[in-house]
Amino acid sequence: MKKLMITLTMVLGVTAYVAADSVTTGNVLGYVKTPAPAAGNADIISIASFGTNDTVNIQDAIMNLEDLNASTAEANADKIIVWDGTGYTTYGLFDDGGTNSFWMKSGTGGWIFPDDATPANVALSRQDAVWFQTGTGGTANSIVTSGSVRNDQQFDVQLGSGATILAYPFTSSINLTNLVVSNATASVTEANADKITVWDGSGYTKYGLFDDGGTNSFWMKSGTGGWIFPEDATPTSAELPLGKGFWYESVDGAKTVGFEQIYTLSE
Repeated sequence: MKKLMITLTMVLGVTAYVAADSVTTGNVLGYVKTPAPAAGNADIISIASFGTNDTVNIQDAIMNLEDLNASTAEANADKIIVWDGTGYTTYGLFDDGGTNSFWMKSGTGGWIFPDDATPANVALSRQDAVWFQTGTGGTANSIVTSGSVRNDQQFDVQLGSGATILAYPFTSSINLTNLVVSNATASVTEANADKITVWDGSGYTKYGLFDDGGTNSFWMKSGTGGWIFPEDATPTSAELPLGKGFWYESVDGAKTVGFEQIYTLSE
């Protein structure tokens, strides 16, 4: 796999282009803007992979809360929806009537405030992706995250059985033709291969790790009836954008996989 060497000058205002994505850096710090979905819609995004640490509290993950849709009415508030492996928990952006809006857990019947108007205490890990839903009737603004440009060459992720919602744990986009995941399972049979499933705003597209019989297994798009090879045994050129997430399905159940970095950062 080719590595892209990037040299950063350690001063404010330098812009580094990391795998075709623009990151503004200052002492190897920067920010990412991710478009929010239209009002009432949801998208899978990454709000933790760009943090200074490998975990970030949900209250600190997004920098520009003042640009998002906060409300005392849960339906009108932007929401972060977290998958824990078995179900979802929703956190809405509560308007406290001042400048300190915060993410608050939603109950079965919505918010009951002011008694439960308290900030949620939730840690998101670097590899975690979440659903972001724009509030009903709200304005779709960019979601801004900030932190450190990652320079480690591999990041290990513990997968659960079934599907896990993930983000590429580095500060770049990546094409599936360049994506290397150690300990991933490849197969000539689609049902026996690990899969990545991407949400495009209206539906899912699935890619399985095809075993070409050698050392160069690759991600290949799944059709309605599965793979028809060798005619369609070709690598898929599909981008996993910076700031977006995806589902990863392990056919082996719970296991650890390692996502590899596609660039090297040097001073």
